[in-house]
Amino acid sequence: MQQTQVQEDRSSSTSGSLPNVADYGEVIAGLRDENARLRAELAHLRAYGEEPQPKATWEAEAHRGIVYADGHSRNSSLSAGRLLKQLAGLSKERMKAGRIRDSDALGYLPKPSADAAQLEADFVRWGYCLVEDAMSPQQVCAQVGRLVDQAEAERRLDSAIVTSAGGTAQLVNNLILKGAVFRDAVEFKESAAQRGPLVDQLLTKIMGEGFGLGCAHGSIVHTGGGLQELHIDQGGMPLPYPPFPFGSLIIWCYSDFSLAAGGTYVVPGSHRFAGGATRFHEGADLVGLVDGEPGLVAICAPPGTCIITDTRVLHCGGRRTAPGTRYAMRCHYNRHFMRALHEQASANLHVPDGVYELLSPRLKQMMSIAHNNHRPIGELRSDAAQPPP
Repeated sequence: MQQTQVQEDRSSSTSGSLPNVADYGEVIAGLRDENARLRAELAHLRAYGEEPQPKATWEAEAHRGIVYADGHSRNSSLSAGRLLKQLAGLSKERMKAGRIRDSDALGYLPKPSADAAQLEADFVRWGYCLVEDAMSPQQVCAQVGRLVDQAEAERRLDSAIVTSAGGTAQLVNNLILKGAVFRDAVEFKESAAQRGPLVDQLLTKIMGEGFGLGCAHGSIVHTGGGLQELHIDQGGMPLPYPPFPFGSLIIWCYSDFSLAAGGTYVVPGSHRFAGGATRFHEGADLVGLVDGEPGLVAICAPPGTCIITDTRVLHCGGRRTAPGTRYAMRCHYNRHFMRALHEQASANLHVPDGVYELLSPRLKQMMSIAHNNHRPIGELRSDAAQPPP
């Protein structure tokens, strides 16, 4: 039975031998180098800050009270949301007016590549890059087959997540629990994604070691479905943003991506200025970005491509107008110190025992789950004998 309600698509210790202790001169030299590096980084970050404010006093600040995240401070967690309101309805308007172009029509935009230097250059300049042949045809086929079976089962159980009117799009959530082919791809094993190590290398450069998993879900878009509002994937984070992304959304293309096929819409270069500062700041004209050059385009990529994006780049799901179906897997990753930036991330906490035993150590780290015992421990056990009141 098909679901009719449309849902929104949202210091450690070690053991072992003691290390060699550096001599006094080495320690001083190392500290001086670190001090110089930190000073340079601080100066770099200050260049992207807001205009200097009048010198604050404790009296004035005490009078203002707490304004960190109450919806009134201009630096509250709602700031990015207020900016994005400019774009309400814009993707649909531009689509209907025929003002969205295929990215292939613009020769300077990213093309699929397996060259790490080119991929890095594309990511820095445009906010996304395309890893060529990241999955082989056989790997794509195996994952699509499993995705289709799971989607059909969820529809039969009346638990399908339908994300477009008329059942024209379906989201299959939390693929970590739904197949080894997905789990292996999520942690970039070559058995599931032949260029997974290259994707892993690029994501490590974007976010650093130990990055976490926010979500891994399947996307199925039939004719007429798939359109979303323009957004950024770190829109819930408070402004001002630092000169780097908090995470990365990657899309494994199981099918052809293009304007007609419902490929992802993106505003290339909307993530940052050449100097590194983010384009998202109070007063930013986001509509101007959409109306500028290159404007809003649909990413073109053949099956097997992996799209890697900066969480600050403007994008949205595109509407499929061609006959047939577009399949993909979308995985959101974030820096290790960040709470997962995706609404499906809470599913990481609900792992059946049988699946938990199959998770690799790295997947458990990505999902921030070290054990699977939900019962309180020690003096907090709910079944412990309690003294009478």
